Amino acid sequence: MGRVTAFAVLIGCLAFVSATNLNQGRDNPYDLSNVVYSTNGITATATYHLGKLQAANETVIPKLFLNITYDNPQRVRIRITDAQNTRFEVPYDFTNYTIQGNVGLYNVTVSDNPMGIQVVRQSDNRVIFFLDPSLWFSYDDQDILFTSNYGYGINVLGLGERITSFIIPQGTYTLWARDRASPLDDGQSQDANMYSSQPFYMIIDEATGQAFGGLLYNANAMSATIGPQSLTFRTTGGIIDMWLFIGPTPEQVIFQYHQLIGPPVEIPYWSLGWHQSRYGYVNVSMLQQVFDNYTNYQLPLDALWNDIDYMSAYEDFMFDPVTYPLSNMTQLVDALLATGKNYIPIVDAGIAQNISDPFYVNGTSSGVWIQNPYTQNAACVGQVWPGNATFIDWLNPNAKNYWVSALNTFQQTVSFSGIWLDMNEVSNFVSGCVGHSPTLINSTTMPWTPGQDLNTNALDVAATHQNGVTEYNMHSLYGYLESKTAAQYFIQKQTRPFIISRSTFPGHGKWASKWLGDNYSQWSFMEFSIIGIFNFGMFGIPMIGADICGFLGNTNLELCSRWTQLGTMYPFSRNHNDVNSVPQEPWAFGPLLVETNNVSIRNKYMLQLYIYTHMMKISSEGGQLFKPAYWEYPSDMNLLYNATSSFMLGKALIVHPCLWYGISGSTSFFPDDMWYNLYNGEYVFLDYENSAYLDMPWPGLINIHVAQGFIIPIVDNYMAAMSLRDTRNSNISLIIVQGPGVEAIGTVIFDDGSTYGNMANGNYLEVEYQFFSHNSTFDYLTLQQLQSGYTRATGEWPYISTLIFYGCTAAPEAVYKLSGGMVPTFIPANVYWSAEDMICKIWLKNYLMPDEMATLLIDYFI
Repeated sequence: MGRVTAFAVLIGCLAFVSATNLNQGRDNPYDLSNVVYSTNGITATATYHLGKLQAANETVIPKLFLNITYDNPQRVRIRITDAQNTRFEVPYDFTNYTIQGNVGLYNVTVSDNPMGIQVVRQSDNRVIFFLDPSLWFSYDDQDILFTSNYGYGINVLGLGERITSFIIPQGTYTLWARDRASPLDDGQSQDANMYSSQPFYMIIDEATGQAFGGLLYNANAMSATIGPQSLTFRTTGGIIDMWLFIGPTPEQVIFQYHQLIGPPVEIPYWSLGWHQSRYGYVNVSMLQQVFDNYTNYQLPLDALWNDIDYMSAYEDFMFDPVTYPLSNMTQLVDALLATGKNYIPIVDAGIAQNISDPFYVNGTSSGVWIQNPYTQNAACVGQVWPGNATFIDWLNPNAKNYWVSALNTFQQTVSFSGIWLDMNEVSNFVSGCVGHSPTLINSTTMPWTPGQDLNTNALDVAATHQNGVTEYNMHSLYGYLESKTAAQYFIQKQTRPFIISRSTFPGHGKWASKWLGDNYSQWSFMEFSIIGIFNFGMFGIPMIGADICGFLGNTNLELCSRWTQLGTMYPFSRNHNDVNSVPQEPWAFGPLLVETNNVSIRNKYMLQLYIYTHMMKISSEGGQLFKPAYWEYPSDMNLLYNATSSFMLGKALIVHPCLWYGISGSTSFFPDDMWYNLYNGEYVFLDYENSAYLDMPWPGLINIHVAQGFIIPIVDNYMAAMSLRDTRNSNISLIIVQGPGVEAIGTVIFDDGSTYGNMANGNYLEVEYQFFSHNSTFDYLTLQQLQSGYTRATGEWPYISTLIFYGCTAAPEAVYKLSGGMVPTFIPANVYWSAEDMICKIWLKNYLMPDEMATLLIDYFI
């Protein structure tokens, strides 16, 4: 597409929001001078050349400083700032790094009159950023606009948080943290932004399937406009601070992004289990009954959650003395902990403005509240569940001590294992500060507004933080900074933070996790949950899930069963719904739902070591557990265009959920590989379209298949365990999936499951299992310790009990163990082979520990 055509598309997309600017002229109104090239990048001065500097509430920044740095061979940073005055910038919280320079994987060029910037990936000569000098560029005080014009068709992903398709439709999308219950966003209204602001995007080339990514590190309210061949950002403040990630595969883009923002926080072992919650457990007796029912139905449970029902007058940290007397709560939580289960309460962002509330009194004396812009030395008071409430200024140096102290006090009241942070966009039942309309900054004083007035159901954006920084700049950072500060409470105790937050911002995953907020009990929202988990995995928050069976509205037996099958594959698996909805606990619809819950939860328990190992690796390397199959098979764009019909768990497992009402099976698409049913080893025969019909029973198990070349660790006692703590005392089995090369590999990480920093400090045990064929008569299985920083406690994962081979072409005759001096020792194992099913099983009894440095020699009948 030529420049004029591309500009016409841009005009069409933006005319309704940007007519004033776009009518000023087509070309970039800045020229470059003092251009300096170095091995680490390019610097220059950009000067406005149109002459007119102020009109219609806009103030043009006349002189800019351009700084392009070649961060490393896979990443470029473009910063454009005011050359004469300091502007608000997001407090930097990414990994510190040394600029490495470019080794020829991309080319960066600039044009000076007018200003233009182009970044081209060398491997395919594709443009991954082009500030086209023929297109309008704006750098006003409250209106910064720039377009990257690619010149070829693009698919855009990311740009959260919103409910939309995985490939975002062309349109304009608002990024500004907003308490809004899951509206569908097609890019037309600009009023469907949700809880988080995540201005990271990935672009997939329509023609080649190659990928690259970008992050606009800016917290101000903004819009992103997706055109057929362009992406336009328009923000109400801050600076242009853009990182580009050159890919070229989608998974490489993700690793490159996570390398910048820092890998996600380690999560507790137990947190990957099953969680039960509801808004509507109005007294401790109801909560106790839920716990008792899980026990009576012999259903596994790992955490019981409390919504705001526990609070006295909806005040944070305060148990209602009538409905939740402390003696009863302490007794319940002690019983939970004694059985390997955990208690997690909600904490809202607003602290009740109540002089008898010690947390309000302490916050006031510490001076930690966001300040009213109309009344000196007074807090900006909003209204939330307890009525009038104040909100913490996370820039205040006293905020950390205040928040950690509050959590410590709460812990002394009742022993919680994690914290649920809600309403932290920050949400407000009124608009602005109580007692004063937001008159200083609003949609009439601003040159433009993305979506609704920024004050709508928010604190007054003119409210002030430490050093005069306004809520205008800080609003979308609230949930991220609250979570980061809460993480310090756990870290000081050397315990892994388990924090589930509603609002997030880039870098959040380094400290905390998230759930997808208030969804609906509808089939479409079950499918949308897959997209949400994809997106937040990309954003660096892999511990993510949706409210299983839906939060708002009424679920039913079939929907809740299917959602439970899917939801137990989420990294974060929690059943939660609203007080006005029908109950949806596992027993709510009778024995069919009980059975579905039982087999589905235990199915996840079976895979616990596989899932936990991946999550621990992600906490040190970045990446995603729950991800599109396209990430692993990027040559097949059908997997991108049908991303929700299947997904990968790690590299080895593909899951096909049932997302449709009233069916018992479906023709399902697979990537081009050799696949085996995880549960029974049945080989999947694919047709010419790489499809196969899959039965999808309920009650029953979700379809999971394993690719050739992998070894999957299985927890043996998954059918008996009542919590994930029980699985730590189980033997394990190894599913070994042979392919044409008859080689397979897998790893397992063992550690204490709770101490903060185990991966960074090397306090873990990582064992690699390698299977390979020596010749036609015998094979080897080798166990090797890659990291030996943890010693298994007595009774922890004692032995490898069973080897299960899929694709086995001969009957095992004998098994020998080689260790130490490589002297073979005969193992009196029991063996089984089905020639028809091509499955072998070897029961090793108690002859091989899971971390033993040894090699098994498997001899076959030939």
